[in-house]
Amino acid sequence: MSQIKFVKVAYVHDWLYANRDRREVDVAAGLGWDVTVVKPDTGKDDESDRYGFLKLPTKPHKKWPNKLNQISAGIRWAKEIAKLEPDIISGHNLIGMYIAMLSNKKRKDKNKARLVYDAHEYLMGQLVRSNALKRKFSGAIEKYVIKHSDLPMFVNDSICDAVQKDYKLNERPLCVRNLPYLAPEIPEDVKAQARKELEDLFGDKGEKFIVMFHGQFRSGCSMEKLVKAAEAIPSMYLVFLGYATNPDYYENLIKSSPAHARIAIHGAVPQKELWKYIAAADVEAVIIENKNASYYYSLPNKLLESVQALTPVIGSNYPEIKAVIEKHNVGITCTPEDQDSINKSIEYMIANRDFMDQCRINCASAKKELCWENESKILGEAFKGLEDKIG
Repeated sequence: MSQIKFVKVAYVHDWLYANRDRREVDVAAGLGWDVTVVKPDTGKDDESDRYGFLKLPTKPHKKWPNKLNQISAGIRWAKEIAKLEPDIISGHNLIGMYIAMLSNKKRKDKNKARLVYDAHEYLMGQLVRSNALKRKFSGAIEKYVIKHSDLPMFVNDSICDAVQKDYKLNERPLCVRNLPYLAPEIPEDVKAQARKELEDLFGDKGEKFIVMFHGQFRSGCSMEKLVKAAEAIPSMYLVFLGYATNPDYYENLIKSSPAHARIAIHGAVPQKELWKYIAAADVEAVIIENKNASYYYSLPNKLLESVQALTPVIGSNYPEIKAVIEKHNVGITCTPEDQDSINKSIEYMIANRDFMDQCRINCASAKKELCWENESKILGEAFKGLEDKIG
């Protein structure tokens, strides 16, 4: 058999931060396949000798409305992908699958590509508050995509179960969790340097109990509730590490708080340096709110990254988050809708240092299980199954 040609349709602007997609193509490349990533001609890339890029515009006509531009770009992308004559195409979410399926229709040869639907989100969960017509239309599209995919996959067990129930599927989609790579042990001097950098964000001296939230600053992550917790707990210091599309909102949120001297924002850091900052915090807050079923069933990267960094976690008492925390005993859960529950969880951590030390020990064991090196084997076997179906 000739070398398998694998194409990833990644309609995302910053490939450098598309961690799940990057892990997926690494698995394909690891099988010896010829891998091409099709992405927008904007955003940040990486340098890799394992796969190549085909960069295409998402707005080919500057004066056209966005919707028409998307349609035009999708058609062009499909044509260019068809020229590659791939054996397997993996589409990032529905737009990626639309391009992948359209590309198959434009193939002049008789062999059509096998299709992988890589769903990064729980679509029907996101649309729970949308009108019935939009839900029905979107659901019909996703159901069609799943049934016409050779390999539909979702990011955790709860979502796989929900999708199978939503669409009455005979077969459950494949669960491939978005786990981080196994983090190396962080030297104590590196951790101490990161700790000093965090403490220097505050003007006062003395011992500090640092609660960290890292990631994108956005609604639904209880950032406002964490500010209120800092107001109620004098010994708590709060660090928001990451970036926001509306930074003024969060800066004003902090400035207007009576606890503003104990709350600080640290800018986003490169992924390869993230571990030391998480490790330097006392506790990571993964308090996702139940804005919709997609949030409720989520398994956030920040939870798994905290385990890799050996940092205890306070997390929402929702299915996937709770399962990780309780199975591996790496922290405690709280009720995101209840400010008192959040406050008591933080106060418990502050008062029980022996418990926190045990959580760190438990993280050291859990990180070896909750890593991409293990999870990638599931995807690798599924890819091998597709390869066996190709003539």
